[in-house]
Amino acid sequence: MSDTPLAVKHPTASPRGIFQVLWDALKMPALAIVTAFVIGAIVIWFTSGSIASVGEAYYGLIRGALIKQRAFSESLVATTPYILLSLGLAVGFKTGLFNIGVEGQFYLGSIGAAWAGQAFRGLPAIILLPLSLTVGALAGAIWAAIPGYLKARTGAHEVISTMMMNYIAFRFTEYIVSGPLKDRGATAIQTPRVSSEAEIWTLAAIPERLQNPLNALGVALFFVILALIVTRAVLKTEKWSERVNTPQQLWIVFLVVSVIVFLFSFFLLPLLTHLWWPFQDQYDRMHIGLFIALLASVFVWWLLGKTTLGFELRTVGSNPNAARYAGANITRNIVIAMALSGAFAGLAGAIEVLGVSICRCFPLFFSSGYGWDSIGIALLAKNNPFGIIAASFLWGSMRNGADLMELDSGVSKYIISLLQALVLLFVAAPDIVRWIYRIKVKSQPEITPLTLEAEDRK
Repeated sequence: MSDTPLAVKHPTASPRGIFQVLWDALKMPALAIVTAFVIGAIVIWFTSGSIASVGEAYYGLIRGALIKQRAFSESLVATTPYILLSLGLAVGFKTGLFNIGVEGQFYLGSIGAAWAGQAFRGLPAIILLPLSLTVGALAGAIWAAIPGYLKARTGAHEVISTMMMNYIAFRFTEYIVSGPLKDRGATAIQTPRVSSEAEIWTLAAIPERLQNPLNALGVALFFVILALIVTRAVLKTEKWSERVNTPQQLWIVFLVVSVIVFLFSFFLLPLLTHLWWPFQDQYDRMHIGLFIALLASVFVWWLLGKTTLGFELRTVGSNPNAARYAGANITRNIVIAMALSGAFAGLAGAIEVLGVSICRCFPLFFSSGYGWDSIGIALLAKNNPFGIIAASFLWGSMRNGADLMELDSGVSKYIISLLQALVLLFVAAPDIVRWIYRIKVKSQPEITPLTLEAEDRK
């Protein structure tokens, strides 16, 4: 009898199987959200004394988040930092680390980008904008790597050390903005405005920005790199790996893709956006930072699920002793995980200063609260990079619509905090949701995901 294993079709290969997997993944978070809003409605009813207030409050919330002028784009503006901060937290959680210091890393990234954006005036946007974003990400990474190193070398608990690092970051940035980086010509205490070349582009400004040849060159190079990454991923699939399998064929494909994408991006894209562009509202704050956040989600998905480093990080998070026995460097992986977590937080802060701040600077009273909220988002999404996008949009919409809800219905906007807390409660305690909706737990074999992945890699 042959020793060749029989090919077994994976149960999720069919459309029905895929739908079942999605439903199983989304069922509990969706029911948690619905239950939270139902309880929130009861609270509004009893506190206001009128059941009509419930409809007014929720309609005002929806109108403020999605319907009124610029509501949807403002919700996306609020969603952007949530995505990046939650991705940073997810990387830490996957490695078994609770990086509660993302708020402080957000501050360090903000002040770093504010410094770089005004310190290197005169550089073109093709250099200054990536440089400012990189400085912000590095500032957050270095700040987070410190408690990561302390955790790995001394056993200092990261929750305590990152919490303390938060307060150091707050006071440090206050000192910087009040002293060395203070704008002497401004009436308020703030850093100097960054160079216009360092500002994150709004969608409405893209046609004008692309008229500059250097900006068009930067965009073209970015799209070429992105196209090459996508092409490489496609060529590694079973269908195309058999057709394009020699180095010469690969180079020809990469060259053709690069030339086509570059010519289109450099010559045609500026012309097309100048002739027609859907985003014409000059007061709309929607910016390209959202696309950076979405690409970051894809990067984290690839890093954690498709790379050796990601496998090591998750192994360290699941069982450090087994990871050490397998030869993984625990210290290195913990420091890398914390640095990556801080880099995403710092990048979020950089985008906030360069693309959202009214003064395009770091003001003294720079208070966001994004970092604290993002802990709940990562938990709601169960650290899934794509789930984080949806959960971040929910949180961003609620944050954006709260003011109009209070204005229309008289219900305090802080009811949003109650709704978010209830969502987290039901996500953290799914047995409550199962009891409410009489959902039975399906019995599953006791095989960890890491074991399955290890078998797949053989």
